[in-house]
This record gives sequence, C-alpha cells and structure tokens, in this order.
Amino acid sequence: MNYKNFKTVMYCVAQWVDNVTENQLKEDIAFFKKYCPVDKIYLETFRGGWARKEQVEMVKRICEENGIEVSGGITTVTPNLDEEDSKRQRLFETFCYSNKKMRDELKKVSEYTASFFDEYIIDDFFFTQCMCEDCQKEKGDKTWSQFRLEKMMDVSKNLILGPAKKVNPNCKVIIKYPNWRESYHETGYNPKEQRKIFDAIYTGTETRHGAQQDQHLPRYLSYSLPRYMENVLPGKNGGGWFDPFECDRIDTYLEQMYLTAFSKCKEIMFFCWPALTNNKRITPAGFQLKKIDNILGKTGTPKGLSVYIPFDSYGEDHLEDFLGMIGIPFEPTPDFKEDEPAILLLQSALFDKDIVKKLKAYVNKGGKAIVTSGFMTGALEKYPEISELTGISYSGKILDADEFQVTVSGLYGRNYVKSAYPVSFPLLEHRNNASWSILNAGHGEYHESLIMYDTYGKGKFEVLTLPFMPSRIKDLPQEVMNVIRQELIGDQKIWIDAPYGVSLFTYDNKTFGLYCYTNDGCAPIDFDVHIQDDINEIVPIPQDDKPNPWQSRPIPAKYKADLYPSYMKRKEKESVFHLRMIPGDFIFFEEK
Repeated sequence: MNYKNFKTVMYCVAQWVDNVTENQLKEDIAFFKKYCPVDKIYLETFRGGWARKEQVEMVKRICEENGIEVSGGITTVTPNLDEEDSKRQRLFETFCYSNKKMRDELKKVSEYTASFFDEYIIDDFFFTQCMCEDCQKEKGDKTWSQFRLEKMMDVSKNLILGPAKKVNPNCKVIIKYPNWRESYHETGYNPKEQRKIFDAIYTGTETRHGAQQDQHLPRYLSYSLPRYMENVLPGKNGGGWFDPFECDRIDTYLEQMYLTAFSKCKEIMFFCWPALTNNKRITPAGFQLKKIDNILGKTGTPKGLSVYIPFDSYGEDHLEDFLGMIGIPFEPTPDFKEDEPAILLLQSALFDKDIVKKLKAYVNKGGKAIVTSGFMTGALEKYPEISELTGISYSGKILDADEFQVTVSGLYGRNYVKSAYPVSFPLLEHRNNASWSILNAGHGEYHESLIMYDTYGKGKFEVLTLPFMPSRIKDLPQEVMNVIRQELIGDQKIWIDAPYGVSLFTYDNKTFGLYCYTNDGCAPIDFDVHIQDDINEIVPIPQDDKPNPWQSRPIPAKYKADLYPSYMKRKEKESVFHLRMIPGDFIFFEEK
C-alpha cells in the first residue's frame, strides 16, 4: 500500500479496457505513479459491451507487474439486444429483469467476470426502473417498490452471486450503492436484505456541485453516506467512490475525496482511469492524500449525533447533510439507537410504524429525542398518539420570519437578530408553559417557536423547526445557527461559532477536524471552537512527515467560561479557541 490508512483505487471502464494499448497503459501507470500512486484497480469486463479476454488479461498482467492489485467490475447497462427490445423504455439503458434474453445476458456477464477475478464490484446501475408490459404483468397487484425489491433480490441471488460462485467458488462480489439513498427501494436497491448475501458493499460519494446537477446533494453527503453504509454492514463497507464530472472547480472535486477519507473508508475510489489520466485534478489529489494519511493515523472512530433513517424510507431527504454543512457532526444509521444520549429523527423515521412507541420508551428513560418539523407535522397526521409526548399542533400555516429571538444568558435573556430577508417555516404552535421555547422567530409583534421541548419521564422531547427549503438554512443568522448547533451537540460536547460552510468531524479519541468549503467567496473565515471541557490547548495533527513549526504550534484557549445548561445537574467548564481558515483547507486537532 502507498498509504497507511487506506488504499487508492481506480475504476477502469470496459470500453477503455477493450481499446487501450500496452504502451498507453504503461504511460498511464507512470503518470499515476508520479502524481497519485494507485494501489488497486477494478477492471471492468462489461458496460453495455464486452471487454475482450485478451485485453482483460493484458491489462491485468501489466498492472500486477507494476505492483497494482487487480479486481473485476461490471456495469449492468445493455444495448438493445433485438428489435423487440428497442421498443422498451428504460432510464440509463438498465436491464429489464423480466426479459429472458437480458437475464441470460447478465448471467453470462457474471460468469465471465468471475472467470478472471476472485473479487468484482457492481457499479451503481444495478437497479430497475423498467415499466414495460412484461414488468407490469409480472408485478400484478404489488407496488412497484415491492416488486422491484423482490425482483432485485432474485437477480442478486440467481443471476449474479450463484453463477459467479459456481464458476469461481473463491469469487467475492461487492455491491456499490449510489448516492441517492432516499430512492433505493423505488428502484430495487435493497441493502436491508442484500447485506446478508453480498460479500461487501461500497458507497457512492459523488456530490459534485449541487446547483449544477439534478440530484442537489449537499457536499457533506460524501462523509455522511459512508458512515450510514458502515452502520448498514459494519466492517464490510469497502470504500467510497467519486468522479470528476460536474465539478465546477478543483476544490469541489477534491472535497469529495477529503470527506470520503475523513469517514474512514478503507478504499478511496477514483472514477475513472481514462477520465483522470493527464487530468489536472489528479495532481493535487496525490499531494493532499499524503497529508490526509498522516492525519487519519491519529484519529479514532468517527462519532456524531445519531440520525435514525430506516431502510426503505424517504422524507426530508439529506436534511442531515444540510445541517452537516453548518458544522454539526452526524452518525446516520438504519437502526434506532436507544442507548445513545441524544438522537435526531427526520420525516423518514415515520416509515417505522413503531416509532412513537420507541420514542416514548427512549425519552421516558432519560434520552433526548430531537425531531424535525417534517417529522412532527407528519406524526400529528399519521400517529395521533404523538400527543402523549407534546401538546404541539400544526394547522398548515406558514411562518415568514426575518427576526429571531436568541437566548444570550439565563432563562429570560434575549437578543434580537435579523436575517437579510424573510425565511419561511411551517408554523408549529405550542402551549405556553406546557412546552418551553428555546428559539423564537417571526416579524414585529408576532413570533413563534423554532425550537421547543417537553419533559417526559426522565428525558426531553424536542422539536426543531427548519425552513421549508433546506438550502435556506444557509440564510439563517449565525447566532441562530449557534443555537441549533448547541441543541444538536449530542455527547460530543463540541460546537463551532462559524458562518455557513464549515463542517466539523469528531472522533472517539478526543480528536476532531474541520473543513471549510469553497462557496461564493474565498476570503479567510475567523471563528471560534467551543469545547465543553476544561482544556488548555488544542494541538494541530501534523499533515507532513516534517511539519512546519508554524502550522503545528498549539493553540491556547482564548478564554474559559462556566456553563449552566438546563440539561446539566452541575456547573461545567467551556474552553473556547479561535481559528482562521481559508476555503478549501482542512485542519485536525488533538485536545490537550
């Protein structure tokens, strides 16, 4: 391995494999050795067309001669197999798995690939959107989601895994899940069941530029989705996969790599070899990976506020990633973590039919449950028993707010801050003094609560109201972001007083990291880090083998303050540290 804490990996598409010459391949290897050494490749045998046997064997041989580990890959897209098939409509030319010719073709693909490799990965076109007459007939009275989930399990067992292991009993098959987690069940991706049969999983971490592509994924997803998938199949999430497409600047591309690495992926997958050869994006990638490798050797296991996102669910999609962009560290999970001191529930949690029962038991024994406005409005309609936990109501009204009341000291101290223009929220109403408000918003003499809580048993049930459009979180005053950050602190006891666009990454060994995103401006950002502990200094983790003394000097506490938070029984100390960062930079620290 060229790095101590991860492997660098390249994906090689079948069309390139089928056409590359020995001389070109050797030149490419020399380029990558110079700028970004490659530990491993996934050599694709099929992507709508086949890579010839002699070409597969040639690429495999030369890479292995150069110390590069080689595994296989397939992408389940296909050209029209006959005139009848040309009439079928399918997005991305994915297979119709009700069609015998296509099923037979995929079985051959799996057998062919397993004949070369003891491991291969399936690119994230392993889904179905087909609604042809054959699929309609086979679906019957089932929903499309039910039909596709069952269909893709059948395909996984009988057309992928079975044929591969019959040809090569040692062959391990990896399924890569795409970045659109909220749509898995609608297209047949079934991690709940597929994790039981595949040898490993992989994660798509492509976020690119949210405003310039149709998925609109916050960039924090490059960190949070690998963490979710690690909780789907602990220890067997092989890596994170990203590409250079629709990245408006080099930093936008590199951010995907940084966050993938910060999430502790075992492999950092670059898609793809021909797109990155002699590409200016790859040269800084290798330079930065050396620094990241030095850092990750010091950090522990990622930690953050637990976010419960059940399998086969959607609702307030990627809201945790928008909040991650203001510096709240998260640990998304498909399981309800009843042993965590605090949890966050989005609208997607309503797909768990027992969610209110779980919440009551969790809060009653002392947990702090934070639910979003999307969860609350949905629960009031779907699960009226939520009224056991709170008297909050919703009548469908909208709150347009440009004034915010922020607590500054004690129980009654308030400070008024204004946003540049009004932000729209669902108007949730609470019963005065039955529930307590932490953050209010409105205009003029009318304000309603944005954060309110009820006590229940030994714990707290808290409701966080967020803008209808999640990207408008960026437009909230920094003081408002600070209240949200402190309420969602979990057990990490660290938060940042910063503008939008700084992410915080926390680990279980008193280390933490910060990344400053490149947004509209590139001016340095000054901000404070608050740690709820008595700490004298934070020490930068060296990024280089011979660190610059100026960059590695300890940062002393700017000041310390006594805290009396409502959820604490005693006084605690808070230590505050002042930092300056340039957009595009990352820095990690140890607490001393």
